[in-house]
Amino acid sequence: MIARFDIVQGTEEWHQVRYGKVGGTLSKGLFVKSDTLLLNLLAEHIEDYEPDYDSYQSADMIRGQELEPQARKELSQYIGVKLLECGWLQSEVNKLLGISVDGISENFEICAEIKCPAKEKHTRTIFNNAIPSDNINQCLHYFVVNDKCKKVYFCSYRPECKVKPLFVKELTLDSEIDLGTKAKPVIKTVREWVEIARAEADKLEIDLQNAIEKISF
Repeated sequence: MIARFDIVQGTEEWHQVRYGKVGGTLSKGLFVKSDTLLLNLLAEHIEDYEPDYDSYQSADMIRGQELEPQARKELSQYIGVKLLECGWLQSEVNKLLGISVDGISENFEICAEIKCPAKEKHTRTIFNNAIPSDNINQCLHYFVVNDKCKKVYFCSYRPECKVKPLFVKELTLDSEIDLGTKAKPVIKTVREWVEIARAEADKLEIDLQNAIEKISF
């Protein structure tokens, strides 16, 4: 595993290093029976990276970037472990796997996924007392990329909230996660999901190379 502390999230260098990789945003694709992820990666592997100067940032996205350092500080105090910002973690086992890290301990054993959402989502999160379904794959991906990871803390931070501005949930390798639906739950431990994701990533690496060779003729 390679930790890029020299890269700042959101910069051009950050966009370049994650180009053609399965990061937290795309990680759900490792559990979906579809060729969408493969085609997305293929498109990026057969064309050079180009800056997207027209990319849009909403007010919520900008607000989240501004609040994240404070959220990381308060989360560090809450769990009693200093968390560092890391622009990118790169797997050395599978070159397609990586993740942008919102917080990581010096020994790499503890990671954090930090969100600074709008009031409706933060309220829904603290009411349900659970990691939102659209964030669970990102949390799981930390374990997939980082073989030293023992704990991941999901943090929803909204200082305006008078009841619970800092919401924290801990995941370990033994935690159970449901990646199914309400009608058809599929519950496995983090450890089991990690094994599945890594196997799919290895297959994806082979499929990507085969696809590149196929269209090269």
